[in-house]
Amino acid sequence: MKKILSLLIVCIMITTGCSNVKKKEPVVEKPVDVTILLPNTGINANKEVTLRAEVSQNNKAVSDADEVQFEIGKTGEDSMAMLDAKNGVDGIYSAKYTFTQPGDYYVVAHVTARDQHTMPKKDIKVSNPTANNSVSQTSEHESHSDDHHSDVMIHLMGTEKINVNKGKLFTIHLMTNDGKALEKANVRIETWKEEHGKHDYTDAKEVAPGEYEVKYTFKEKGTNTVKVHVEKGKLHDHTEKEVTVN
Repeated sequence: MKKILSLLIVCIMITTGCSNVKKKEPVVEKPVDVTILLPNTGINANKEVTLRAEVSQNNKAVSDADEVQFEIGKTGEDSMAMLDAKNGVDGIYSAKYTFTQPGDYYVVAHVTARDQHTMPKKDIKVSNPTANNSVSQTSEHESHSDDHHSDVMIHLMGTEKINVNKGKLFTIHLMTNDGKALEKANVRIETWKEEHGKHDYTDAKEVAPGEYEVKYTFKEKGTNTVKVHVEKGKLHDHTEKEVTVN
């Protein structure tokens, strides 16, 4: 009888112990982010352009996407082309296309990666090159001032979830219009809060071909501006973005 009672107590203890084992919480994957990148200069009819999509997850490049395609169509009409994109460096996928007529178009990037599918859309305007030439002749000064603003594509990452007095790491991807990473450039960010007028400059460091990182700590909450400056030889380009500091 004692043996039976002891065995029963052991069974109860084992059952209780098993019930106290914590179940592992399911791992929630961060969403895959896709940004469509287009040339900084105007897109002209009958001239080949390179369409790019930057794929990332948790601010890190995704270079193992299962499928990336570009859908192209005229605004208000069905799609007219579906292009397979080639895998490039730093999570950049690209495809070339020539628009045969001026007008309003859209580009949808269909991306399947890490068991997720996303399809951002971007509207673009294709111009008549003849019309562009006539406009440029009437704005000579403006075209001179932008001589070096069409050779590089700048993409700033890390502009979400910024907290005051806590260092924020920004990642900057630079790529030339022919699809090559822009290496060994002088890159820095300029930051300011409009009502104060004080501008801070912080140098970025290249961590991979065409990829630069810079860390900055915002001292005040509210809307701030981050401006990326890129210099290499005669090239001097920039882009800016407003960010919210919490």
